[in-house]
Amino acid sequence: MRKENILVIVLLALVLAGIYQYNRSESDLGIQESNAATGDLVSENYSEQGSSVDAPKNISWIDYTPGMALAGQEGKNIFLYFNASWCGYCTKLKKETFTDDRIKTYLNDHFVSISVDTDKRGELAQQWGIRGLPTLWFLEPDGTKISNLPGFVNADHLITILQYIHTQSYKTMKFQDYVHQKKS
Repeated sequence: MRKENILVIVLLALVLAGIYQYNRSESDLGIQESNAATGDLVSENYSEQGSSVDAPKNISWIDYTPGMALAGQEGKNIFLYFNASWCGYCTKLKKETFTDDRIKTYLNDHFVSISVDTDKRGELAQQWGIRGLPTLWFLEPDGTKISNLPGFVNADHLITILQYIHTQSYKTMKFQDYVHQKKS
C-alpha cells in the first residue's frame, strides 16, 4: 500500500510540473516582451537580425474579420496566427521567426496575415478548436482550411511551409515529397 501512495505522489508531482512548464510566463522563460500591456503584434517591431533598406519593418497583421474579407478580394491564402501575450512560445515565435526578413517578405507578398489574441477573442479560439498556443492555420482565400501547425516553428521550416502552401503544392503532393523535391 505504501508503494502505491509514493507512486501516486510522484505521478502527481510530474503532472503538476508538466502543467507549470506548459503554462509558465515569458518572464519565467527569460523573455521580455516590449509591448506586454497590449499584446498588439501590429505595433511590435523586433529587429534583432539587422535590416536592409528593402526589408519590411514587420508583418502586416490584420484583424480577423477584415482579413478574411481581404483574402477573398485579393485571392491570397490566409496565414492565421492564434496567440496570447502570456504565451512564451508565442513570444519566441515573434522574436525569432517573425523577425526573419524572408518570413516578413513572403507573408506580406503572398498571404493575408491575421493575428488573433485568444485572450481578447476567446470565441474565435473556441470556434477554431485551439487547444494550445501558438497555433498557425493555413487557409485558402475563401477560408477553406488547408492545415494547421501547433507550437513553435523556426524560420527555415516556416518558409518552406509557406512556399508549399502558396504554390498550391499541397493539392498534388505530400509535404515530405515537396521538401524532398526542393532539395534535389
